[in-house]
Amino acid sequence: MAADQVNPIEEIRQEINSVRSDLSRVISECRLSTITNEVSALDTNIANMGLRITKIRDRKYAFNKITEQQGVEYKKQWASKKGIVQSQTTIESNNLRLGLHPLEARIGALQVNMGSASLVKMAKNELDNYKTRIDASESMLRNLYDDLKAEVDKLDQQLDLVEYTLDNSDAASFGFLPGESVVMGVKAVWARDGKEKKDDPKGILFLTDQRFIFEQKEEIATKKVLFVTTERELVQKLQFETPVVTIESVKATKQGLFKNEDWIELVLATGSFSREVSLHLDGQDSADWQKLINRVKTKEIDADRAIALDQAAVEKAKTAPTQCPNCGGAITKPVLRGMDTITCDFCGNVIRL
Repeated sequence: MAADQVNPIEEIRQEINSVRSDLSRVISECRLSTITNEVSALDTNIANMGLRITKIRDRKYAFNKITEQQGVEYKKQWASKKGIVQSQTTIESNNLRLGLHPLEARIGALQVNMGSASLVKMAKNELDNYKTRIDASESMLRNLYDDLKAEVDKLDQQLDLVEYTLDNSDAASFGFLPGESVVMGVKAVWARDGKEKKDDPKGILFLTDQRFIFEQKEEIATKKVLFVTTERELVQKLQFETPVVTIESVKATKQGLFKNEDWIELVLATGSFSREVSLHLDGQDSADWQKLINRVKTKEIDADRAIALDQAAVEKAKTAPTQCPNCGGAITKPVLRGMDTITCDFCGNVIRL
């Protein structure tokens, strides 16, 4: 026999070992562990949701007022589904395991002989068909909870974004105004010239109910040896902030070679720190940000408050002087809720509100 020829007996032995290995995997799949794990994760998410919502309210997150109602509703729906899903999973798993016994016996009886090749091939085909049956069982079981899972996952992602926003606002190097509510935060790069460059600042973009703020927050190399960075330092500082009312327009775009980069491009009012601002967002949809900014600008977002505005602070901002009592110059910059003083652009007089 040539060195590169396969011994027919050895080939059949390998095929039998292969089909037995496939059988072990199918036996494991009959346990429906994928479904059990999904159901367990869903159960945990729903159980923890109420506490997560309470915590973000304790941290003064003011928006998404229906979140509490959603959490209660999902818990109620799951209470009526959970037992059915679990019992049906057990029934399906037992039926799958029982249905596999005849095939399991035939595969166990396979012996290495010249007549085994057709039996091994038949067993492989039967295993493939049984995998299809397992897939059908999993699909049937998922249909019992998939709609609820999709809603819970959506709320879970929203809570993740809110928690990320609050963590970064708590750690910010600048101060928020009294009563100012953070809406959302996202990792971003400020493309100062409209096109992203290597040295453009990276950090966190914040949208509040009054301001649009970018804080640089990144580790910068401070020492290199043979082009290898050996020391770094965290640079964290406010790069710009502008009242939302100064945003004249905002556009969401998809950029990059594969159009998979999320960008927002803003045009600000004359007299702002810059007429145009471009930011590359990391991990969030620019279209969602465009909608959020417009909702804040039009004050539509106030209808989504779970924590009411301080009306005294609102009135204080509304009744702020429009002229400097010292020089008579017009106060043209927006007066924001929570501000205690404004400075006259003409004479520098600090006006206490």
